[in-house]
Amino acid sequence: MTDMKERNGMKKMLILAILALVVGEVSAQHRAGQWSLIPRVGLDLSKFIKNDVVVTSEEDPKVFHSTYKDGLVAGLDVEYFVHDRVGLSAGLYYMNMGDRFKDYKYEDEKGGQGFSNSRMTMDFLQLPIMGSLYVDDHFSVKLGVQFGHMRHSKTRVELQEWTFDEDGNRVYGSEIKNEGDFVDEWKQKFYFGIPVGISYEYQNVVVDARYVRSLTKVLKADAYAHSHHSTFMFTVGYRFNLP
Repeated sequence: MTDMKERNGMKKMLILAILALVVGEVSAQHRAGQWSLIPRVGLDLSKFIKNDVVVTSEEDPKVFHSTYKDGLVAGLDVEYFVHDRVGLSAGLYYMNMGDRFKDYKYEDEKGGQGFSNSRMTMDFLQLPIMGSLYVDDHFSVKLGVQFGHMRHSKTRVELQEWTFDEDGNRVYGSEIKNEGDFVDEWKQKFYFGIPVGISYEYQNVVVDARYVRSLTKVLKADAYAHSHHSTFMFTVGYRFNLP
């Protein structure tokens, strides 16, 4: 008799657990007319397309291409479902973007020179407007437009030169650290780009990956006439469904 009660109790607990999973899954489904807030935080990787530095020496001329710089991204999206599978969203993000170069060192029989920690940093407020197509209750693909305004910028590079003494040892000069900003006339404060992305959502946790290519130039200077922002963005957020 006791065993029978225990089995019945276990069956009830199993049924309740299954019902809880089903209810949780149904509550995760999106409904037409639903509003939600999604705070996000994550990482962006950005660089300037076609931003090259030519380091010229008589024996070893080199062209250095910029590479991706990491930065912080944080913000909030508001999403509205026009259909069970289609959502429209607008967001406001802080994004730390920019560009960097790998360290460089050149040396001959007389001495050498090099630069390190070379990077350009731009802080943006970004406004992405996205359309999302939900393939199922978890996966979605995204496409939209993104407007931005540059709030702050900074450049940095460390320079070092050295010679050789009679014994062939390096004799270093003073290290020069250059930090500054772009000339005001160069600054392109307005940003416009095309973002595409995918996301996965489970129990209201949203993992999002996007790529954004700017159509506006990085800077107004002639040297940057063909240079644009290229940015990958990876965030984790949580969806709060509004009543």
